[in-house]
Amino acid sequence: MKTTYISTISLADASRRQIQNQSSLVQKLGVELSSGRKFDVGLDLGTRTGEAVSLRSEFNFLDGIIDTNALAASRLDVSQAAMADILSDANDFLSTLVALRENDGSSDIVKADAVGNMELLTSRLNSQLNGSFVFAGINSDVEPIANYSDPGSANKIAADLAFFTEFGITQSDPGVAAITPAAMDTYLNGAFETMFTDPAWGTSWSSASSSVMVSRISASETVNSSVSANEQAFRDLAAAYTMMSDLGNENLDPGTWKTVVDKAIEKVGSGIAGVTSQMGKLGNVQEQVSLASDRLKVQTDILNRRINDLENVNSEETAVRLNTALTQLETSYAVTARMQGLSILNYL
Repeated sequence: MKTTYISTISLADASRRQIQNQSSLVQKLGVELSSGRKFDVGLDLGTRTGEAVSLRSEFNFLDGIIDTNALAASRLDVSQAAMADILSDANDFLSTLVALRENDGSSDIVKADAVGNMELLTSRLNSQLNGSFVFAGINSDVEPIANYSDPGSANKIAADLAFFTEFGITQSDPGVAAITPAAMDTYLNGAFETMFTDPAWGTSWSSASSSVMVSRISASETVNSSVSANEQAFRDLAAAYTMMSDLGNENLDPGTWKTVVDKAIEKVGSGIAGVTSQMGKLGNVQEQVSLASDRLKVQTDILNRRINDLENVNSEETAVRLNTALTQLETSYAVTARMQGLSILNYL
């Protein structure tokens, strides 16, 4: 028969380790029950940890695209609303021009409409979303269109200089009555037209970039998600509103007035067609973004379910295990207390 020496300190240390291990288990199960996720995913999954990491990476990538799609959709909505306002005003202005073409005495009415339409065109092309200018292309931090109603604005100064250079008088000079239809036609198709083509347009009218915003709407798709203020449609409308508001039309000869009106009708018609085309293109992009987001949501739902299968815990099972661990911990405390109360002095 062999006896083994057992010390009081070894018994106490064993009890201490048992309580520490049990306390650690209770803490782990408590965290799992409250979070619904494994306490240590890597330890529990082992070799399957790589699968969980890969799934989470793909989920985060696709979820990020869904978020950017929402921003792109907002930008498209703002752009569509702005162009709808521009188109509505242009259609009304075209009707006014056609109706009043033969009445040179109506120049004040046309001028007032042109001034208002120019202000609306400028306002809508300078629309912002979350601090970014939606019609500025990739120069989204810069206001795209200069304010023509400001006498110190570059486009107003350029228009005044072009008129004075061509005719030697200002637009408000009564001498504009001497401008012939042929001279006005030459001006409108020459120096005036030049102001709305590059590089003059970019120098005095627009700070926008012709390179528009490109958005990734899925893992394999990208779309142009904005319209630049440099589109020809907006240039044509700006030209029409300028010629009907700031060529001294109230003093023009009736024949010269008709020349200006005919050119404005041509520009407005071209602008309407261009704006309509841009709205159609953006409508197609909106549909693409919506469909892509729907597909991505299906993909992320599938990935999320797979991640949950790997990382989440069974709440009912975890609750049972936690209750069992608490009971065992309480038992360990009780046994330890009893053992610490043992003393040979009690038996002497």
